[in-house]
Amino acid sequence: MTEMPECIGRYRLHGMIGRGGMGKIYRATDELIGRDVAVKITDTSALETNETNAESIMRQFSLEMQISGQISHHNFITIYDAGMEGSICYLVMELLDGFSLDQLISGKAKITIDIRQKLDILIQVARALHFAHQRGVIHRDIKPSNIMVLNNGQAKVLDFGVANISEGSSIRLTVKPLPGVGGTPYYMSPEQVNRAPIDGRSDLFSLGVVAYELLTGQRPFTGDNLFTLYERILRIDPVPMQQVNSSVPDKVSAIVKLCLNKDPNLRLPSCLAFAEQLDEVVNESFLESDGTIISQDTLNTLRKYRASFTFFFDLDFSQIYKLLQVCQVRKYKAGEMIFREGEVARDMHLIIAGAVKICRGPTPDKSITIHVLKRGDIFGEMGIIDGGPRSASAIAETDCQTLVLHQVSLLRCDANTAGKLYRNLAHILSAKLRVTSGKLADFVKEANL
Repeated sequence: MTEMPECIGRYRLHGMIGRGGMGKIYRATDELIGRDVAVKITDTSALETNETNAESIMRQFSLEMQISGQISHHNFITIYDAGMEGSICYLVMELLDGFSLDQLISGKAKITIDIRQKLDILIQVARALHFAHQRGVIHRDIKPSNIMVLNNGQAKVLDFGVANISEGSSIRLTVKPLPGVGGTPYYMSPEQVNRAPIDGRSDLFSLGVVAYELLTGQRPFTGDNLFTLYERILRIDPVPMQQVNSSVPDKVSAIVKLCLNKDPNLRLPSCLAFAEQLDEVVNESFLESDGTIISQDTLNTLRKYRASFTFFFDLDFSQIYKLLQVCQVRKYKAGEMIFREGEVARDMHLIIAGAVKICRGPTPDKSITIHVLKRGDIFGEMGIIDGGPRSASAIAETDCQTLVLHQVSLLRCDANTAGKLYRNLAHILSAKLRVTSGKLADFVKEANL
């Protein structure tokens, strides 16, 4: 085996941080720009292979890099570079601080998370896969080791190296996708086992397998050999989830069961449908267990001050009332953290009373206050738009109350109400953008740029 060099390309290697089926992963530094990265390295001389295999590995790395560059998403790992030096093929990607789902399931992550957090991870992955499917990219290898969870709760899908590009996709490649069915046997769909044509519902089946294992601790399909395993994937229904783990909610068990249907036409229609149905379950739990249900006093307050709440200005009282049935009021003491920069969330806040400051910085005591918001202002609205990481922290400036609107709350509204809310949200975002542009113009003028 070739001895691992201190540097490869412009990347200085510091130490191994992981191991995969195709090689080892190292922490490294991009010496050109000083960025810390992760480098996946495969030494083809150690694989008892020939030049064809080395070429195949480089095709896989190049494919992953090109797909990553064209379907950028906050729930996909970012690929920076790929190359080959001698017998060593390497792939450079963003350095992630967290754990994989297989580490979580096996207990190696040394962390436990509750069922709502697990559902949130599945929702993030499903939405990300739907994003890829809309662009004609089928992952083909969804499994626990290809899903990372960062310390802020953000999920990351890894390894598009065996992805399939559908006909008519907008993705443009300079290398051809690898032949074959792709996938890892335990997580393959019946279509992959049968070598039949696949679409996004194949990834949905694989995600259903991941969901089953994540929520029960056991794989739905097992076998002493590939023949037995494939027979069970094709013909045998898994043991009901609640027989394995009685704490799995009925609705979640039913949703996952649909995803594991042998016939893709009988599954949920898309990964987005899977995400939305799980989101409904999470939102019901959110309403039952967090904060306070809307009171009549709060309703009267909102009616009284509706004119000052821009977000609700063109809703009639019946629409406000229906919306409030799926919202929630939270109370915060002065100085209390409402949410932290970098956290992943899918909700936004409307200030009913008090004031909230928006800050950026590594810790509350080292942060810079960007703005102080008052009654009628909204914040955290990008949680409704894209569900990505928070770009800033929100801290109660005074004792305050906020109305929390979850992303799924809008799904429970009628089309007319939801349309008005989205339009009003667009007006608010547009106003914020104009203010930001004005401040930027003033800065440029003062700095003589």
